[in-house]
Amino acid sequence: MKRVFSLLLCLCMAFALAAPALAEAPMDEALTEITVRVKELLEIDDEYTSFSGNWNDGLRPGWYLSWSDDGRDLSVTCDADGVVTEVYRWQNSRENTFFYGFDAAFPALSEAEAEAQAQGWLARLMGEGESARIDGHTVSLAADGAYRFTGTVLKNGLESPVTFSLRIDGGGLASYDRSDSMKDYVGRTPSPTPAVKAPEAAAALRQAETFELYYVTDGDEVRLRYVPVGPATVVDARSGESVDMDALYASFGGSARNGIEEPMAMESAAMDTGAGRALTAVELTSIENYAEALSREDLDRRMRGLGDLGLADFELSRCSYGMDADGNITADLRYTCEMTADNLFGYSMAAFWDFLDWGGTPTVTKYITADAKTGQLLSVSTSYPLWERDGGAYPAADAEGFLRACAPEMLAESALCTLRGYDGEGRTYARMHDGYFFPENYLYVRMNDAAGTVDEYRFEWDGDAVFAPSAGIVDEAAATDAYIGALDLVLGYTAWPEGIDYDDPVLYRYADWGYTYVESLRLAYWYGGKNGVTGVDALTGRALTTSVDGAFRYDDLEGIPQRGAIEALGEAGIGFDGGGFRPSEAITMGDAASLLLRAAGYTLREWDDASVRDEALWLGFFSASDWEADRPLTRMEFIRAILDASKYGPAAALEGIWASGFRDVAPEDEGYAAIAGALGMAEGAKLRTDEICTRADAAQLLYDFMCR
Repeated sequence: MKRVFSLLLCLCMAFALAAPALAEAPMDEALTEITVRVKELLEIDDEYTSFSGNWNDGLRPGWYLSWSDDGRDLSVTCDADGVVTEVYRWQNSRENTFFYGFDAAFPALSEAEAEAQAQGWLARLMGEGESARIDGHTVSLAADGAYRFTGTVLKNGLESPVTFSLRIDGGGLASYDRSDSMKDYVGRTPSPTPAVKAPEAAAALRQAETFELYYVTDGDEVRLRYVPVGPATVVDARSGESVDMDALYASFGGSARNGIEEPMAMESAAMDTGAGRALTAVELTSIENYAEALSREDLDRRMRGLGDLGLADFELSRCSYGMDADGNITADLRYTCEMTADNLFGYSMAAFWDFLDWGGTPTVTKYITADAKTGQLLSVSTSYPLWERDGGAYPAADAEGFLRACAPEMLAESALCTLRGYDGEGRTYARMHDGYFFPENYLYVRMNDAAGTVDEYRFEWDGDAVFAPSAGIVDEAAATDAYIGALDLVLGYTAWPEGIDYDDPVLYRYADWGYTYVESLRLAYWYGGKNGVTGVDALTGRALTTSVDGAFRYDDLEGIPQRGAIEALGEAGIGFDGGGFRPSEAITMGDAASLLLRAAGYTLREWDDASVRDEALWLGFFSASDWEADRPLTRMEFIRAILDASKYGPAAALEGIWASGFRDVAPEDEGYAAIAGALGMAEGAKLRTDEICTRADAAQLLYDFMCR
């Protein structure tokens, strides 16, 4: 059979050379040829009982092939020339073993084994003149134990804008896709030989680098930093022209940059008073915080006293209270006002009548959050039912006057922010120190100029911020040298937008799909590695870099018996921030929660202590009644935290069924000791359950659990 396939594959290759694309052959012949090629390439067996092939006449025309049987599904997408662009494999498990709790485990494959498989598949999957470079990987610590490799498709050995993602699990290749699967680059790939020398390109790129100097939080200090703000610039390797790619894409209505994700807001937990039941001291202390809370009527009166909120025609429809872990109470107030022909808030009369024709009641809603004890305004947002403005010109509403009324102390230390990216619809007043902006502390307000009222307001402020000195900083030229010294000059292919030639039937198809431009590949120079360089410290002149692989690495593990376990966890993204592991220190409940949450798949970026605690309690690592973030844990307490949140918890908690013989183990801990021993975490006689658990001990116990 394999010999027949090889013969057919040779025929396929001969056919491909004789015709521009397989799609030009009769449909049945083209499907036969492409199916044989894909089966040979991906080593697809003959046991599937169902098969279908669909032709997609999109911007990258090609075939969608699908195989299935009772327990498997496999789909493959390839272009008309047989280049595979997507692969998805699904294996049905007859036994449902998924557990909705803490089930972290190292995968069956080692990283080296998985990467070797990935490299082998990538070598097969690349098209003519292409090769693949793996740039990073992540590993799933859940039941599937899959590795996801991401990287770049190189063309003629050079960088290109084409990227790929490939997953390897215990069954081999699980999925693969490349970024150009739906839309290819038009034209031919240019020659890899540049007409412009590297030093000339580097000089042109240096001239395009610009910085803004402002304060940034760095550990326990706020320090001045040169932050790069220059455009995405490349130098055409043929003409030597320096090109602002942001501006070039913008001229076609597109963008050369990726969007920035906004962090998800944390919602306040609902309040439960426990009425009608005996209350604990903890509950009573928490409830006492409400003694100082202002009533709904008092809060409403204070909000209406801020005239720029424009609440005269609004009705207070809801007032709810929430308390955080530190006992701070906030009030969320919801105001509504029906829009009328005489009060359109600057929106279109035509849109208003259209809304009425649909049978709706156009209602403006204003959401206000305030400190429930002091009545201080914390945030405002406004929702309008209409989208279309009336287009009228109104005098700018007095944003500063509003801030002087509700946040005079913060405004006194702030100025209208002129940094790049702060010139949107609203106005941002950033904190100033020694004549430099500190934009992490800010007041933001967006006014409705037609109504002269506040549509949006929020602020961030750290009154305890410690500012490093601003004297003796390096100049921008030195900062530029340090920044460029941390980057790599790259010669490669970049995506290049071009206008659509409507006389070209191939390119005209892009207009049918809604595109205003097409993209080709052009040989160019640019600086790579910018994602890993955040700026230059203005005091030291040192380029600041950040890890992009999510791993934890430490400088204090020399001679530590648990070093292997600590480093293995760190490479999997499980560890502690700060550059040092501090292996001999006792692990606290708060530290243990962070470590276990990272093992559960959380990155904990931007998380505060209360969020870590709440999630650790929700997952079952600890109970609310026992929570003491700074309390050191014993070895048994750490073992309990792991097992209680896992599928072994119910069995471990059983008493009176375990064989005796555990030394220094309390009866209620015998189940935990037995299961820990069975999982390879520790032998029952050597648990040393009452000893304080060091950070190194905790890492070893967690590592052993994940190796089960």
